Amino acid sequence: MSAAVLSSRCHSARMGCEMADETVDELIARGSVRRAEPDADAARRELSAARLHLESAATLMSTDPTAAFAIVYEATRKAISAHMRLRGLRVSAGAGAHARIGRYAVAALDDPAIAVHVKRFDDLRKLRNQSAYEGLLIEPVEVAEALVHAEAIVSAVAGELGE
Repeated sequence: MSAAVLSSRCHSARMGCEMADETVDELIARGSVRRAEPDADAARRELSAARLHLESAATLMSTDPTAAFAIVYEATRKAISAHMRLRGLRVSAGAGAHARIGRYAVAALDDPAIAVHVKRFDDLRKLRNQSAYEGLLIEPVEVAEALVHAEAIVSAVAGELGE
């Protein structure tokens, strides 16, 4: 699927849909990401939860697409967080934490094979926020598109975990 559906639903007038490229070291230097103890076990648990979320979202997609989308977003966020845990990094707490997770993903998950999927995370985040805070209803086609991106990210992180 193309990114047309998700991109068209971003509030482009209020916030851009593209993120600036940064390195992980720059994110650490700015305080967006902090160092922590690497925790492969926690990363595996988080990735397992992400996989379960994807299964649940696929089940709900036709009957409750808004809930399914929220679950897909959460699965994607957890997969990126698992990658951070594996590397001994955590996002700094506070407002904008999920946006910082997206910036980390663009910086750290730099495999060209998944680049398009990683760059869509910010669109997923914005659409999820519109749904959660503005009452936007999500369509099944948006869930299907989000699932493609989420599955690619979960798969990439699983590969780095040796799964």
